[in-house]
Amino acid sequence: MKDNRPINLDLFTLKYPLPAITSLLHRISGFFIFFGMALLLYLLELSLQSEAGFGLVLELLNNVIVKCLTWAVLAGLLYHLIAGIRHLLMDLGIGESLQGGMLSARLTIVFSAMAMIVAGVWIW
Repeated sequence: MKDNRPINLDLFTLKYPLPAITSLLHRISGFFIFFGMALLLYLLELSLQSEAGFGLVLELLNNVIVKCLTWAVLAGLLYHLIAGIRHLLMDLGIGESLQGGMLSARLTIVFSAMAMIVAGVWIW
């Protein structure tokens, strides 16, 4: 009996629907937040140590690389929050249809992009 299943499945050539992409990004953002919080916690701890530590944090936050990393963690948090709300609504039975899933995925991308732009303006 011949097996017609693919032997070497290349996941990068598959076409994923938008709801699958937003769900995958939700998982990736959670992973990124887990490690990115180390940076934010370090900056918080340094700022609470002393007045000099607080000054150092202010100086570090003027560095372009630190600003970019801080924005990236904040952007991940915002996307994770908005996509999490989408998942909670789906748990309540809202947007479970194919059309509802596509609409909620589009809204997640739009609201996340708007929130990330606002966060970028706030940080810079």
